[in-house]
Amino acid sequence: MQLPGAFQDLSALRRTRRRAAPPLVLATLAALAALAAPCARGATDWEASLDLRLVSSDAEPSFMEGGLGTTRFSSRDDGLQLGRARLALTQSLGELWSAHLDASMFDDQGRSPVGLTEAYLLFRPYPFAGYRFRLKAGAFYPPISLENRASGWESPYTLSFSAINSWLALEVRTVGVEGTLDWLGTHSGDAFDFGVTGGVFGWDQGAGVVLANDGFALTDRQTPLFDRVGQPGAAPLGGAEPFLQFDHREGVYAGIEVRYLDRVVLRALRWDNRAEPENDYGSDANYSQDTRFNSAGVRIEGDYGWTGIVQWLDGETTTGADWPGALSSWPFRAEFALLSKRLGRHSLSARYDRFEVDSVGADGWGAQSGHAWTAAYVFNADTHWRLTLEWLRVVSSSSSRVDLGGPPLLTETQVQLAVRYALGGSSY
Repeated sequence: MQLPGAFQDLSALRRTRRRAAPPLVLATLAALAALAAPCARGATDWEASLDLRLVSSDAEPSFMEGGLGTTRFSSRDDGLQLGRARLALTQSLGELWSAHLDASMFDDQGRSPVGLTEAYLLFRPYPFAGYRFRLKAGAFYPPISLENRASGWESPYTLSFSAINSWLALEVRTVGVEGTLDWLGTHSGDAFDFGVTGGVFGWDQGAGVVLANDGFALTDRQTPLFDRVGQPGAAPLGGAEPFLQFDHREGVYAGIEVRYLDRVVLRALRWDNRAEPENDYGSDANYSQDTRFNSAGVRIEGDYGWTGIVQWLDGETTTGADWPGALSSWPFRAEFALLSKRLGRHSLSARYDRFEVDSVGADGWGAQSGHAWTAAYVFNADTHWRLTLEWLRVVSSSSSRVDLGGPPLLTETQVQLAVRYALGGSSY
């Protein structure tokens, strides 16, 4: 992959060297599995769904096609497409433990046809003295999204996720442990519940590569664990693998959640993968990014079926090379506002997104700005069938498109009609 200026010099010095997985994470996972194994009993809950799409798009090729389009489907994909095929299993391991596996097929030239998006053990002891504790170990999403609240980390409002949650789906996953302690004030007559969360993770030092090279997109593709983003050898991503570990430094995050009568949910979280790109080595496609961000948002569920969500993300991702001062960084920010109205088995939703990536020390490579409008209609016909019609328009400028011979400013429109059939616990 040929990149401009300082960025090309930077990538030329990277060499492949993947170190062993963090011992703290491996030891914790092994201990939890050993504790849970003797307790295995109980029924297996399962969910299965098939989502087919009829697509019309005038967008440029997407990141999975080696392009810089901002939507999942491009003009090459007009017609019938697979949205997602999913199978999830939850196995009770005694009264306090459970194991969860979530497998999906997206049919978009990933490394393998089927991959796991989440796989974890959950420990949920009984509440005590007004407090509740939960412990997760494995691979799962950190508690950031207020939008992706349906089974399989999907959105019940739209097909395409917001720019914030699209990026999380592509590059961010906790592969480690997470503990949450809740004070259940509503159980004692108060109006509020309050929770604190902390996590320790590895295998996510590649997070930020997509933002630095491709920017934000609006998609519902979730990168399976240890899969790739983009195609090998195809600019700008070259088949990047976000879930990698280059050293023995674990990432961390901490957050809070406040609930008011289960009608208002407020979340805030700080995330840092604690990578040291100036000391880590990789290939042109796979290398360490020091990525950290703050996120905050609120979801309000009002009377008569109204839901409103506002969420904000602000952070920076930095890469480096073998000589002092050769650092490039990409500050990024995004926010969205969503309003949804439920009318029996019908719902109407509208969302506005705004996003931006700056480029510092990389000859302008990776700079992006844009906004998007999304409108969606959902009809839940019965417990198995769901119909969704979505219109998405993204207006964006990208310096990377210019460097690769494309137009600097694009207006891309994507329309999808999705028919989803579900069985098991995901049926609704």
